[in-house]
Amino acid sequence: MAAEAFSFVVPQCSPGATLRIPAPGATLQMQLPENVLPGDEVHMSKPAGGNWGIEKVLRGAGGAGGYAPAESTPQTQWRSAEELAADCVASGSVKVRFDTTKGPIFVSIVPQWAPIGAERFLQMVDDGFYHDIAIYRAIEGGLLQFGVVKDTDPRSKQYSKLPDDTLIGIPYAEGIFGFAAAGPGTRTSTVCIMKRDFRSQLGKGAVGTLSTETPIGMVCPESMQTMHSITCLGDIPQCGGKGPDPIKLGALGNDYIRKEFPGCDFVLAAKRVR
Repeated sequence: MAAEAFSFVVPQCSPGATLRIPAPGATLQMQLPENVLPGDEVHMSKPAGGNWGIEKVLRGAGGAGGYAPAESTPQTQWRSAEELAADCVASGSVKVRFDTTKGPIFVSIVPQWAPIGAERFLQMVDDGFYHDIAIYRAIEGGLLQFGVVKDTDPRSKQYSKLPDDTLIGIPYAEGIFGFAAAGPGTRTSTVCIMKRDFRSQLGKGAVGTLSTETPIGMVCPESMQTMHSITCLGDIPQCGGKGPDPIKLGALGNDYIRKEFPGCDFVLAAKRVR
């Protein structure tokens, strides 16, 4: 009997996360190797009479392909904390206020970091997209993620996928804000905030490389406490967690969140303030 095979793209999740993966005739529960990252394409195979295993991994966001260990990636030259802070108040930056159920969170958007992503986000703010949006993914020591609306909501199909921006050395530090994605050219409307430093896993690569992992802004210092107060319900089921399921959120809308996860925080509105 010939070997079976299938592939899947790693969703946004923490390094080493345990995922539930639909496979031919079964659902696999597998822990990702630490150097397999969101957006990577994992190819699985099973010999006749054997077990499923990883055959190869194709690097998703600008990698060279193949199953290369993380330490083979050239060291990224990160911008300093002082440079990030200066960029966030420089001419051309835009301050956005998120009104949440825990209070206001101010974010400084820096278009020079990722022009395509920043333009899209500000368009969404101006369009009023971020109204009554569940912060459905909130991981203690991880991230906050939001932007999924009900599939029948006109907003769900309002925006097309974005081409990637280029890396310029902005680290995924605590408070960094950017789009979530499931591989190259997939940024749409879901955004995330880092609750700790993830530069060892995200945004790595040579300056000028196209990548989905390109921050567009940063939580302002005065809002860090409020950001950290957002209720953390855990990771999504697709990444082995017990938090809200974004697929059910898309199918059922906020009624699903309010019934099954009444403690979930929401973004109530967003607007430019500078």
